[in-house]
Amino acid sequence: MRIGTQNFYDRSLFSMQTRQADLDRAQEELSTGKQILRPSDDPVASNSIIKLKKEIDVSERYIKTQDTAERFNVSGESNLQSMTNVLYRIEELLVQSVNGSLDSNSLQAIGEELQVKYDELLSLTNSRNANGDYFYSGYKTDQIPYTEDTFGYAQYQGDDGQREVLIAASYQVPVNDPGSSFVDNVSSKYGHFNAAAPAVSGAQVSVGLITDPTEFAQPTAPASTFDLQFVGAPLTWQAVDTQSGTVVEGPHTYTAGDEITFQGISVKTDVNNPPVVGDQFVMAQDSATSPEKNMMWVIGQAIEATQILGTVYTGSANAGSNISVGGGELKKPENHNLADFQISFPAPGQIQVDEVDRSTIPLTVISNAVPAQAYNPAGTSIEFNGIEITVSGAEIVGETVRLDRPENTRRAEVIGTIQDELKNVFTNVDNIRSQIGARLNTISNEALAVDQFKDVLTKNLSMLEDVDIYAAMNNLQTSITGLQASQQSFAKIQNLSLFNYL
Repeated sequence: MRIGTQNFYDRSLFSMQTRQADLDRAQEELSTGKQILRPSDDPVASNSIIKLKKEIDVSERYIKTQDTAERFNVSGESNLQSMTNVLYRIEELLVQSVNGSLDSNSLQAIGEELQVKYDELLSLTNSRNANGDYFYSGYKTDQIPYTEDTFGYAQYQGDDGQREVLIAASYQVPVNDPGSSFVDNVSSKYGHFNAAAPAVSGAQVSVGLITDPTEFAQPTAPASTFDLQFVGAPLTWQAVDTQSGTVVEGPHTYTAGDEITFQGISVKTDVNNPPVVGDQFVMAQDSATSPEKNMMWVIGQAIEATQILGTVYTGSANAGSNISVGGGELKKPENHNLADFQISFPAPGQIQVDEVDRSTIPLTVISNAVPAQAYNPAGTSIEFNGIEITVSGAEIVGETVRLDRPENTRRAEVIGTIQDELKNVFTNVDNIRSQIGARLNTISNEALAVDQFKDVLTKNLSMLEDVDIYAAMNNLQTSITGLQASQQSFAKIQNLSLFNYL
């Protein structure tokens, strides 16, 4: 058989190129650790590899968002723990403040520490997370949640939004709690009153808070709306129950910045932008069935309660009255019954005193404490219910004058109400902490599930894509040997010639 020289060279070259390609392939598999280097190697397996890699990428993104969600919730829980610690100290201070033996200096010291705790709590409600976002402002992450208004009451500036992150397929977990969900909605026995709108003059009044629970807590449903009116010259104010049209308080002379109290409700006015003649404010209760208060208002009321120090009965007449009331000291404790009274003038030169319940509209006369007796405008001393008062001034028939119980008795009552509300503050904070705990458990469970799923994907990807290292080394050695043999055989055969055998 005759073999042409050109044919010999072609076949030898092809053989060496094939061996070289096998060697290159073996080297590439060994260096990359992959048995499928390009889709053409195995189109079906390549398609599966692409899908598996996408699933792994998604799992890794979930792991990152799980870390983010866990970090934010852990930070939030830590912040709430700090709040709880502050609230525990406030609770202790409130217990101390109802001690009847405390003097004004002791109450002042308690009030000062309560102010420090208030500031600390306000700072905690305005805390930020590691990203610089406010914890409790809802979607408004760059808006400070709570700022104090003109009257010193903390007002929420955020919204009701709750930010969420995707930690698994179709599963989102919250990473914050808006302040409106636990700071603003503290369950309260009395709630608060809001002015429907600023006055015509642009003047504003504060939120109305209950500072005399006895006077506010009617035996029947309380009036839910009052009309606060400013009239006359000199300027006076009066409060009208809008349901019955009854004047429940006033008229009283008004001076810019005065705090107005009616039906057990206190409303602050702005000394720099006071109401003027013709102004009126419709004060409506937030809810007659589910009243609520702001957490910060509760603590603020506790601070103000430590400043209630009066120990004597005090009289207050309406604007334009000439009547003044002095005394009010407790003379005979054994004969004393804590109550509210009303002084009236049923006829010219006559005065009488009745025990009243101001929580009703109109007020209810409970009993006659001092029957009608002679009245001397120069000064009439009256002793009853273990107390002694002196009334003076020209009377007007039908005129009435308030005689209120000592302020320090109101302090104990107010603080008792605040203590009940503080329990609800604890409940709100604890509820949010419980929710965060549930979220952290969910994140942990989802993290475990995603990790396990990722492991399965990684193993499947390895089975399809990764090379058997021992087989790859054997292929490399075989390719080297084959190439060397091809090269050596070519070198020997190309030198053959018939002339060597002649």
